[in-house]
Parts: sequence; structure tokens; C-alpha cells
Amino acid sequence: MGIKGKAGCGCLIGILVVVMILAGVLLHPVSLRFAGKSFRYEDKIVPADAIFVPRFPDDHDGELYVEAFREYFAGDGRVVYIENDKVLGTDIYDLVSGMAKSRGVKENVTKSLFAGDLGDRRHAFFKEKFRGAGLKKVIIVVPEYASRRYHQVYDSSRDGGAVLYMVKPVKVSYFRADKWWRDDLSRSIMAREFYDSLLYYYSILRKDKTG
Repeated sequence: MGIKGKAGCGCLIGILVVVMILAGVLLHPVSLRFAGKSFRYEDKIVPADAIFVPRFPDDHDGELYVEAFREYFAGDGRVVYIENDKVLGTDIYDLVSGMAKSRGVKENVTKSLFAGDLGDRRHAFFKEKFRGAGLKKVIIVVPEYASRRYHQVYDSSRDGGAVLYMVKPVKVSYFRADKWWRDDLSRSIMAREFYDSLLYYYSILRKDKTG
């Protein structure tokens, strides 16, 4: 069953990529650029209790973590939570901890959050962890293309306002926001983001209907 589900998702993503390629041929670049920018969202950032960096596998150079450390040194967060994962048997958190140390971040500042195989349910897991830690304000550092979706997923009003989440979008080098339809990786990212956004809104509609 799991294999079948993954295959179905892959087919849908492939279809979305084809649609976006056709759009790149048929539509004016200005319209496509506007479509790409519509995925961007930015909150006004104020000093918070913590900074959170979700895992984005395409961020090979750690650009999100670098931005999180900048926010930390700017006084916008006392701790930096890292969504941990394993790649070829290596903990992402261990790599990021080394990066933090090389930039002068104290050892006790970074903290690991590991959601295992929870999938999309990991967001609820992280929220519960933040509430349990008594945090009131959390800055979420994400790529620009995912910022609007994270704004919706971490909408404080849906959680009773216990924690205020602020989305910090980061311009990453691996995503060409101004010409995403001409770059293979950028097109793939946009297709995945569109698909993930549809899944999220669908889950909200189902939840609202079932009460």
C-alpha cells in the first residue's frame, strides 16, 4: 500500500511539472513570475523565545541555518530548534551543530527536534513540543517558496493563539524565483509546493466538514 501511494504522488507531481512547463511556453514570463511570488509570505519579525528551522532536503548548503544564526545573533531568539533527520546514517543535527560552533554559536543554543516518520503530522508534533516548552513566540525560517504554506500550517489562530509563529522567508540560491519555469530544480520545487499546498487545504476542508 505504501509503495502504491508513493507512486500515485509521483505521477501527480509529474503531471504538475508538465502543466508548469506548458504554462512557461504559453504564458507571459511576467505572469509566471507573479505566480511564483504568490507563494511568498513574510511576517513582521519581533524578538522571540526561539527560532525553528524545518528540514528542507534541497538546502544542501545550509542557507536556512545560516539565516537562523543571523537571527540569533541579532537577538531575535534565545535558542535555535533544528528539525533533525538522518542522511546516509548521519544526523543532520550533528552537521548543523558543527556549523553553529564554527560561527560562534554556543553549544547549548541549538536543540534537536526529531519527528521520525510522522510525515505531515510532524507539524502538530512540533507545535506540541513548543507549547510544552512554554514558548510564546517562535520564528520559523523557511525558503521563500514555502513561506505562504508554512504561514497557513502554523497559523496561531487555529491553535488558540497559545504560541505566536512568525514566518521568516529566505531567498535561497538553489531556487530561481524570477525564472523558476526555466530551471529543472525550480520547476520541480514549485510542483511539489503546489501539491503540498493542495494537500494542506484539502485536509483543512475535511477537518472543517467533520467538525
